[in-house]
Amino acid sequence: MNTRDDDGRPRKRARKSRGKGLRTTTGCLTCRKRHKKCDEQRPVCGPCSISDRHCAFPQSLDATSPSETSAPNSPRAIATTSTYNHRQVNSAENHGNSSLDAPHSEQNGVSNNFASHMGGETLPTGDEQLAVAPSNGGFICSPESISSEAWSANFASIRWLDLLATDAAQADSNFPLTTGPALTDGQTRGARLARATAISVHVSPALLNGQAQLPEDLDPEFERTTWQSVGDVVLSAHEAKLFRHFADRCASWLDVFDPHKLFSNYAIRLAIRNTGLMKAILALSAKHRFSGIDDVARQLRTDADGEFEEGEWIRYYYETLQYVRETLKYPSYSHSEELLATALVISAYEMLDESDGSGNWQRHLKGIFWIQRSQDVDGGCGGLRQSVWWAWLRQDIWAAFRESRACLSFWVPFKAIHELDQNELADRSIYILSQAINYRASVQAAAAGSTTANHMDQMQLSKQRDKLLSMMEQWKSCLGDEYKVLPTPTDAAGDVFTPLWIHPPRFGVALQVHSFAQIIVTLHSVNPALAGFNGYLKMQRTLSEAVNTICGIATQLRDESCQILSAQCLYGAGLCVADGKKRNKIISMMEDCENRTSWAPMATWREDLRREWERADKNDFETMGDG
Repeated sequence: MNTRDDDGRPRKRARKSRGKGLRTTTGCLTCRKRHKKCDEQRPVCGPCSISDRHCAFPQSLDATSPSETSAPNSPRAIATTSTYNHRQVNSAENHGNSSLDAPHSEQNGVSNNFASHMGGETLPTGDEQLAVAPSNGGFICSPESISSEAWSANFASIRWLDLLATDAAQADSNFPLTTGPALTDGQTRGARLARATAISVHVSPALLNGQAQLPEDLDPEFERTTWQSVGDVVLSAHEAKLFRHFADRCASWLDVFDPHKLFSNYAIRLAIRNTGLMKAILALSAKHRFSGIDDVARQLRTDADGEFEEGEWIRYYYETLQYVRETLKYPSYSHSEELLATALVISAYEMLDESDGSGNWQRHLKGIFWIQRSQDVDGGCGGLRQSVWWAWLRQDIWAAFRESRACLSFWVPFKAIHELDQNELADRSIYILSQAINYRASVQAAAAGSTTANHMDQMQLSKQRDKLLSMMEQWKSCLGDEYKVLPTPTDAAGDVFTPLWIHPPRFGVALQVHSFAQIIVTLHSVNPALAGFNGYLKMQRTLSEAVNTICGIATQLRDESCQILSAQCLYGAGLCVADGKKRNKIISMMEDCENRTSWAPMATWREDLRREWERADKNDFETMGDG
């Protein structure tokens, strides 16, 4: 291209006049007010879409102003967000076909407006493809085909909410998490079910597509004022009792290894200014107070609480999801401590239903994993986020053990064991247990793969086991005086287990956790028959020592915060016990754990343990008969 005049001088680039091309004379009202260039795309222009702002054009003079849509719980805000840029959960009727076919052109359902909102970029392909289709001016987006690596914090949060809402809708046809006008009597049952299970969450296409995390012109602290309460949340007298119950009891399970007790000291103060977290706390507290007790005690407690309503925890649970649904349109909420704490408290609520066999709690743990991963939350990030991660890992460890799978986390601590203080060593025992459960899953996968294990698999498992045993030995070598057994009166002669008193209690349960890891690794090591008689005796000594440690500490462990972990370790110890007296003692100590903490699923754990014993005894009898 010729860029010079005939006389050789550089040719100046032609420039449009300031009245043409450089300034739009139309555009939406929001862009005019913000002095932004508007691409005039309808119904939502690109700048408003990216910054999650209300978009109104001059011909829509009756549209609401941006200030009218700031409150997440206002009816007008709900109505506004239901008209554009939606993400919806598929109804229970088509749940099995949740992933929509990915559109590639206008005829497949994607308008040019959507492409322009993406900044002209094409949609991802393959595993990262986002399936979208128009629906009443908005879009139905399926996350099934998006790889988790590309998820934003906003998208991960929505996916977690989908899991909860879908399961809640299937469990309760009156599930209230709905938006939009009521259905008429002439509509079909299928349409009613679709409305009952639908969630509409406003999300900008750029955030959904992973092109943006937070808008550049967004002030997160300023945006917080749109979803954070200005004053303290007002509680009734009954709700104040529930709130106190959480702080005094439920939070202790989540703070078991945290010397700062951030759930009972810090998270409750976040809840005072955040409705969603407060509703989650009330749901867990209400459910716990009326679970694990008999009908007589429940009636007495009901009479004492005049405002109590049967099943109120379900209402609080739904109200939590409703708040999260409406507030996820704010990117700062998707990255907040409040959302992380809310998700973890709801997970503890669902863990109380572990005995129902539905498996929802275990699935929802993966949803929390997505949220944490999208926010770079791990076991060393500090503050409440770190506390949430460890509390989540303790839940996932038990779910993984019960499901015979590996733990979801792949985080590796950056601190060496000798660099840890005594409190950090307690958390490290949980990490070691997670690695033991991963090793167990690897052994079971190798055994299921073929009748004769591959030589390379055996070598890999051997290295994994040696590394794990080395880590466990290093952990024991770093224990200080806080982990030593203190003097305690011995029980009557002939007691089954020698009592072991460790104080503070959290260090005692850390020793139980370490012993549980020893049991898992030992039970899934090389076949004792191949190791010879000496190998068999060594394995028996290791198992006996681990069982005596777990059970001896359990006889003296009274602290409520430790009871859930202690009962899980007792379950592991029970798998190694054949003596009838020891079995009965373990069952009795698990009952004591349940009585101290009112943790209903422990009854299921005891029944499962009895079934394991019956199965083992039956196999032993059949083996003797064959002999």
